[in-house]
Amino acid sequence: MYKLRLGQSYLSLGAFVCYAITLLFFIICFCSNHWWYFRLDGKVINMGLWTGCWQSDSGQTECSKAIFDNKVFKTGGGSDWYHGTRILMTCALIAIFLQEFALIGFLCINELDRYRQKLAGAVLGFSFVTVICLTVVLIIISHQVSKAKSGKTGWSHDLAGVCFIPITCLILLLFLERYFQDHGHLCCNSLNILTENLTGV
Repeated sequence: MYKLRLGQSYLSLGAFVCYAITLLFFIICFCSNHWWYFRLDGKVINMGLWTGCWQSDSGQTECSKAIFDNKVFKTGGGSDWYHGTRILMTCALIAIFLQEFALIGFLCINELDRYRQKLAGAVLGFSFVTVICLTVVLIIISHQVSKAKSGKTGWSHDLAGVCFIPITCLILLLFLERYFQDHGHLCCNSLNILTENLTGV
């Protein structure tokens, strides 16, 4: 039975916070219908990865995945580009969930200390996969939006870009955590020697 390491450093807690922010932002983007907007038949369509939504004549919000069959999306060789964005976002979401297990193993489970380097590599690898998938999705959507009439990106698109910040912070905090675990005692010894010398003077 694995035992959790209860005493966590500020770097570890910061890494968990960065992961939680990344996961929260990603799920919001994954599920929302505000990736981009365009005008069709006099109505503003709010597009997500899975459905498009608009305001009906009665004032109610209607959503449908059939909107992707509209000719406005049939732009030639890239007609099915939105399938690619769905696949990439799903792969990124899977990578984020797997990253959680690697992060918990790296920071919290004493019995996995001998695998800490591999777990840190796993966290870094899953972060890399997430960044690559998000980058490609943002590029694809930005390119396709520029082709649509009155098209513009929405707040979900911008929020997906913001995800790069906590991911980068997570990687940095894990690197610092690993560094201080390996060299912290050397820093402490140097500090003690310096303090003793100053006191002696």
